[in-house]
Amino acid sequence: MKPLTLQKTNLAEQAYGVIHAMLLAGKDVQPGDKISVEDLARRLGVSRSPVWAAIARLEAEGIIEVRPRQGVFFLGFNPQRLMEIFAVREELEGAAARLAAQRVTPAALAGLRQSVERQRASITSDSQEIYAAEATRFHQLLANLSGNATMAGMIERLWAQTQAMCIRPDVKNAILDKRTDEHARIVEAVAQGDGAAAEAETRRHIRRIAGEIRNL
Repeated sequence: MKPLTLQKTNLAEQAYGVIHAMLLAGKDVQPGDKISVEDLARRLGVSRSPVWAAIARLEAEGIIEVRPRQGVFFLGFNPQRLMEIFAVREELEGAAARLAAQRVTPAALAGLRQSVERQRASITSDSQEIYAAEATRFHQLLANLSGNATMAGMIERLWAQTQAMCIRPDVKNAILDKRTDEHARIVEAVAQGDGAAAEAETRRHIRRIAGEIRNL
């Protein structure tokens, strides 16, 4: 494993950012794997204190599990829990899309459309890592546009838990094309200021992905 690099200021915050990105990239750690705090500290070139601070934050977000006398584990795949998360995401993200349609600005709309374009470009270039990052950004933009910070924070945590349990480096481009087309329909409903349509498209999108994963 290659070393990771941190600046010598605000180490806990930086450790959180680097570890969070590493986990959700799905390269070094897979769902359910045990995580070595000592190894992370060595790779980051810091003491264990900022790493433990990052671990505590990741545990609060639900993507790390600290088990007494066993160690630290990346969130494992749990079908029942995953379907429960999708059910909550459908409610929250549907509501967020409805509110976004009521608050949309030209700048926000441009950001959403740009994200969809980047998703399509990443599929064309066969870069699933870039696609995953851009899909995350899309959902964050939409949640933030709701104007409800509490709702946006909950959506972000649930999205991270979904990602953690669904790391798959081999998703077919046809599946990503379908997801991106659904994102585009959400954006157009938001652009029209049609809250009911934006909510319906978002709910349909999340329900379909849940079914897609359930049938794997």
